[in-house]
Amino acid sequence: MKIVTWNCQQAFLKKAWRIFEDSPDVAVIQECSKRSAEPGQFEGFAGHWVGKNPHKGIAVFVKEGWKVRPMVETRGADPKWIVPFSIEGEYSFTLIAVWACAIRGNHRASYVGQIHKALRWRRSWFGAGPIVMAGDFNSNAILDKKRKKANHTTMVDELRDRYGLVSAYHAGYGIEHGKEETPTFHLYRHLAKPYHFDYIFLPETWTAGMSVTIGKHQEWSCDSDHCPITVEIGNGQLPSQ
Repeated sequence: MKIVTWNCQQAFLKKAWRIFEDSPDVAVIQECSKRSAEPGQFEGFAGHWVGKNPHKGIAVFVKEGWKVRPMVETRGADPKWIVPFSIEGEYSFTLIAVWACAIRGNHRASYVGQIHKALRWRRSWFGAGPIVMAGDFNSNAILDKKRKKANHTTMVDELRDRYGLVSAYHAGYGIEHGKEETPTFHLYRHLAKPYHFDYIFLPETWTAGMSVTIGKHQEWSCDSDHCPITVEIGNGQLPSQ
């Protein structure tokens, strides 16, 4: 099973081939248009879009043979944008798609603050396992000093200790949060301004034998300030259903 997440920085209709040519089973795409997820847009793939601005939301696409269904109808009070989807196919699980956004006038509630809001107010989403949480978190442990409590590290700890979820990249490469060697985001697309903001969290029991790849800046900066992160899990690592 192959899962990819990418913040496309809009205009996904023109860029989608770069993601779909790799034939992912599930793709989580941030900053894409509502139109991009309309039926028939991409041969062999179907999608479901969520958002407020029709030009810039979050969508989940699945390959032919798989099904995606939103588990809730998003409301104004829900985290922006943390959305649970039911994924059914060769293997079935709950996907919590993430595009952690800024909340105007409220720094504490912005970005990772929205993920903590989901962890606090929407615990039922995390109980419909197995769980995969993937997307643009806009967060990293290096930013913890700006948040004493509801920060990146406390999020990572809760996902691991309460739900058994770990970051695929960090588990696969044995790297601590905040000490990443491969960035997923470059501010203003500048090579000299790298950050690791994108993650795929999945059950720790799935990590044995998985492969994790992150796109290279020189190959993706022409299309976005983010690079895609892809996780491929062998069927032998997935528990029987």
